[in-house]
Amino acid sequence: MLGVAAGTIGIAALFPIRSLGPSPGNSLFRTKWRRGALVVDEQSRPINATTVEVGGAITVFPEGSVQVEDSQTILVRLSTHDVVTRPGRENWAPQGYVALSKVCTHAGCPVGLYQQQFKKLLCPCHQSTFSVPDGGSPTFGPATRSLPQLPLMVDNDGLLRARSDYQEPVGPGFWDRDT
Repeated sequence: MLGVAAGTIGIAALFPIRSLGPSPGNSLFRTKWRRGALVVDEQSRPINATTVEVGGAITVFPEGSVQVEDSQTILVRLSTHDVVTRPGRENWAPQGYVALSKVCTHAGCPVGLYQQQFKKLLCPCHQSTFSVPDGGSPTFGPATRSLPQLPLMVDNDGLLRARSDYQEPVGPGFWDRDT
């Protein structure tokens, strides 16, 4: 009877695990951004290379995926010339456009406050601050990981497009936590 009771408890323990749903696989490591994806604003209007003034910032998405949370990106224009935020990213910010994930790497809040004077993005939840010219590196607050940068390009029609998806996962760093 003790064995039957232990088996019953063991089987009952499996039901809560099954109720969590299917395994997400590697979907937590990708967004809707793909090579050639058109950069659009919240009204699905394409972003032209002259749309944003130097010092301006807007929220953008990949075409067809407006309002998809993990794909929301803040587009900041630092200059009219190409910008290099880090070595190896020589062609990621054409005409001064830097695109960073809008999902904070600390707790996943939307990083949407741009301080133009200091060229910094601020997360309103826990006040993490990120440097735009330095590729979204954290400069203050609890975030320890940079905001992922989206590589951009300008097509022949002058429209902004993604070169690829983000090179690292967006949002809080669940994959590198010690357990």
